[in-house]
Amino acid sequence: MKRLTLILLFTLCSLISFAQLKPDSKVFLTFEQTQNEVNVDGENAVEMLKDYLVGKTSLIITDSKETADFVFQLRVIEKNVGNRKGKLDIIDNQTSAPIFESKWVTGTMNAFYGYSGSRHAIGILVKDQLIKAYPVIAK
Repeated sequence: MKRLTLILLFTLCSLISFAQLKPDSKVFLTFEQTQNEVNVDGENAVEMLKDYLVGKTSLIITDSKETADFVFQLRVIEKNVGNRKGKLDIIDNQTSAPIFESKWVTGTMNAFYGYSGSRHAIGILVKDQLIKAYPVIAK
């Protein structure tokens, strides 16, 4: 009985200490190329993501992967005229284990997002998927 109790206790401790995004987590932003697709300008897309994260979340953006707790891997590809598809994955920097994987979302050119399909897709990723999955990081 003691052995079973200890096993349950250690299992619960490992689940509680599992890496999760928390307010003030340090993140490093990268752009990942999608094979066999037309990728957008990665630096520009990362800057758009950075603007959203600074404005909508309490996460801290770092300039170095070594100092980050998590790595955000952004993918944005061109689809039709002005339409873009985007995806965001979050990797634990210590274990290289994925902790979040968004669905592909479609952004369209519209006035609310400065006629940028990429900005619209990134906005959907941050507001509708990331913050819904981790509401504690919202400002």
